[in-house]
Amino acid sequence: MKFETKIGQKAIGLGTVSALALIASIAWAAGGAGELDASFGAGEEDGTPAGVVATSLGNGDDVGEDLSVGADGTVMVVGNRHNGESNDIVIVRYTAEGAFDAGFGVGEDDGTPNGVVNISLGDGNDFGTAIAAQADGKVVVAGYHEEGASTNMVVLRVNADGTLDEGFGTADDGTANGIVNISLGDGNDVARDVAIQADGKIVVVGDSVVADGSTNIIVARLNADGSVDESFGQSEDGTPNGFVATSLGEGNDTANAVALDADGKIVVAGSRVAEDGSSNMLVARYDASGVPDATFGASGDDGTPEGFVNISLGDGNDVARDLALQADGKIVVAGDSVSADGSSNFIVARLNADGTPDDAFGVSEDGTPNGFVSTSLGEGNDFATGVAVQDNGSIVVAGYHQEGDSTNIAVARYDAAGALDQGFGTADDGTENGIVNISLGDGDDMATGVAVQGDKLIVVAGTTTATDGSKNIAVLRLTAQ
Repeated sequence: MKFETKIGQKAIGLGTVSALALIASIAWAAGGAGELDASFGAGEEDGTPAGVVATSLGNGDDVGEDLSVGADGTVMVVGNRHNGESNDIVIVRYTAEGAFDAGFGVGEDDGTPNGVVNISLGDGNDFGTAIAAQADGKVVVAGYHEEGASTNMVVLRVNADGTLDEGFGTADDGTANGIVNISLGDGNDVARDVAIQADGKIVVVGDSVVADGSTNIIVARLNADGSVDESFGQSEDGTPNGFVATSLGEGNDTANAVALDADGKIVVAGSRVAEDGSSNMLVARYDASGVPDATFGASGDDGTPEGFVNISLGDGNDVARDLALQADGKIVVAGDSVSADGSSNFIVARLNADGTPDDAFGVSEDGTPNGFVSTSLGEGNDFATGVAVQDNGSIVVAGYHQEGDSTNIAVARYDAAGALDQGFGTADDGTENGIVNISLGDGDDMATGVAVQGDKLIVVAGTTTATDGSKNIAVLRLTAQ
């Protein structure tokens, strides 16, 4: 199913947004949602304002990619640490107050502080892209390992104390217990997101370069012990059991995000790049056995097979970067789209459970079709990287805004109908209500993930650039009410 419309000028404009230098005395509206939570990171003495924690793990760049929030208020961030020679996966756990959790990663003798786990798979570079917490406190991380000209998917699991889980990934494949290394052929294989089923099985999505040089979507399922689930993705196309490879034709197909619905179906969001280089948003749904769901996207007549929705919002590139599922089964997708003037805007879409656009969402007269909201944060480009849905139906989107030489973290909140929430981000800083624009200094600041913590807090993870040009992991906590 393919939806096409042309976005004209930006749907929600702010004019030129000046950079916000966040300092401790910033004048947020009293009592309004979208303030920095002063109880988080309040003990830092590095000039970072309360509400923000910036983590440097030494010389080199430290990058935050994804986060998971525990019921006890702890925050776990997965990302990457470059030590000047190679890149390692890092997992950082913060207490509810924003300090390193001293009970995590204890006993490392490599100089890594308590609260941090540093994982190297050997020669080459390792990247952590996604994190998901199990009910028993163990944590699953997905990513990839580069060595020479080869890139393999990686899935690893650590115990609640940060040690590798010796009962996971015990195959005799040369990797340490606790780590699963996946190669699907001669091309590069990258894991981009992970989710955990109620039965403990692990669903991983990403993409793989095939023999003709194009990229296919990969959905994989592992058993709870890290072995490949042979009952998933059984086919006769040469793909091994446990894996589903999806190609929608010539061009590249990539998966950026995954979520599991109440029926055990697997919902995937990403992009479809055609031969001409343009990209469309792609949303797919597979049943619990790995077969594309014929009831999803079934009404399309554009040649897209059942189980897939292909979304074009005009002549520019459209990319879905994250998704979340509502309690009623509707699918919220966040990403970005290039508008008629050549700049990129936030895009939030909501699909019904059958894959059709939700016509009750984003109703406007700006030329954007119902079911979609286009938001410009001002001059420059806007990229939405994470989305979360609050219990009351509000939709929180995190990303970043680029203008000139400056890049700021941006967090927007929409009500259940798709309008910017006028009670969120009401600071008198030049931005429209509903949007929080955050600069942590002179360097670039980017959000890569967002999660809601109960009904009162919003946690954002990403990266900030320090004055010396190095990158640090950044975690922010905002009030949600």
